[in-house]
Amino acid sequence: MRAVREPIWRRHQIKIRFLVVGAWNTVFGYVVFLILNEVFNRFLSPRYVAYMTASVLGNVLAITNAFFFHKYFTFKSKEAGWDALREYFRFAGTYLFSFIIGLILLPVFVELLGMTPQVAAAVIILICTVFSYLGHSRFSFRSP
Repeated sequence: MRAVREPIWRRHQIKIRFLVVGAWNTVFGYVVFLILNEVFNRFLSPRYVAYMTASVLGNVLAITNAFFFHKYFTFKSKEAGWDALREYFRFAGTYLFSFIIGLILLPVFVELLGMTPQVAAAVIILICTVFSYLGHSRFSFRSP
């Protein structure tokens, strides 16, 4: 008798939920970056100050947004109180790596490769997605 295999969506539930939340947070973070970049571009000079400030603030907002969605939807963490705060700091620490890579690559892509800040930010999002999944699944929301 052949063993009945679980449907693929059931075997990969966490990965699928991660991609759904990641897609939402990518749109959220990118739109926040675009809005902040437009605002800061009017008030800050030189140009790199505007897009780097937009990047920093946009990342803080996107990381906080992602934490709540990944905590309650993707990984369904039950941590509360101080444990949830520690979980947030682990989560933010995982994003720190992607954040630093983004801060390094953004001016390289814009100033050296001639990309617009908007296109450079989109490329960086793709690069950091893999690092993000591995860090969150193995560190931020790991099962005790």
